Amino acid sequence: MAVYNYDVVVLGSGPAGEGAAMNAAKAGRKVAMVDSRRQVGGNCTHLGTIPSKALRHSVRQIMQFNTNPMFRAIGEPRWFSFPDVLKSAEKVISKQVASRTGYYARNRVDVFFGTGSFADEQTIEVVCANGVVEKLVAKHIIIATGSRPYRPADIDFHHPRIYDSDTILSLGHTPRKLIVYGAGVIGCEYASIFSGLGVLVELVNNRGQLLSFLDSEISQALSYYFSNNNITVRHNEDYDRVEGVDNGVILHLKSGKKIKADALLWCNGRTGNTDQLGLENIGVKVNSHGQIEVDEAYRTCVPSIYGAGDVIGWPSLASAATTRGVRPPAASSITAAGAL
Repeated sequence: MAVYNYDVVVLGSGPAGEGAAMNAAKAGRKVAMVDSRRQVGGNCTHLGTIPSKALRHSVRQIMQFNTNPMFRAIGEPRWFSFPDVLKSAEKVISKQVASRTGYYARNRVDVFFGTGSFADEQTIEVVCANGVVEKLVAKHIIIATGSRPYRPADIDFHHPRIYDSDTILSLGHTPRKLIVYGAGVIGCEYASIFSGLGVLVELVNNRGQLLSFLDSEISQALSYYFSNNNITVRHNEDYDRVEGVDNGVILHLKSGKKIKADALLWCNGRTGNTDQLGLENIGVKVNSHGQIEVDEAYRTCVPSIYGAGDVIGWPSLASAATTRGVRPPAASSITAAGAL
């Protein structure tokens, strides 16, 4: 087992982790990045913000073409399948990975691909894909492992017609009708993407309005847009159970209603990626959503260990994660205060 010494070790190469690593490296600190994938970028690049924004951009171009009078005059509307549109997103992801890989090389940040967990408060053990274990010892450790979709135990996500916001990127066909359960940022975004592909969407919201953290006029405008674009919004509805059948999915609501569709996309809640970190070895506890509690300085209950990004909770947005990673003291003030 090889042992390496660093000033800062960052777990997770998403927006928060990348920002923290680059900030510390530019301050002259010796930094290591650990990521469970074989490529940098985190969930944001591979499953979240980058794929969804690339999909949205492609669908928007399709919609602009189909609604432009000049193009409509010379032919019928053009429609594309979801897998076809997904190919464009894959190209964007590849470019993002290449660009971010260059960031780490230029800033001399060592990158370890494997599962990292705490052996003690200053030691991370990384189990690499080839089975080799590397030991990283650091004065400060930043946890930025992100989050994943929450999966209720009573829903069979192994069913071929039931997806979450990660697995939807493996969808191999375009459904005629789709149920989106959860009308948060992710649910609304995918509802608009599939609607733009001509899919009938049932958007089930367990609250009284869309994106309630926004101004009510914005929420109302979004509802109006949805109502004119093949999206039926059902407010104040909670699921009772999800029944997967051979040719689709039936969503049973507590109100007694039943909705049948070709597929269901679950977009209700996120869980912090903390279950494999060995936090029990250092006394750091997580809440019921797998999220780490931090103070106003982003410190956990262990002063030398910080949390940033989705793993510490709302808002689960790339922009917020980046801010948490680069702002003091999650990265820069560790160096500015001379703690290292």
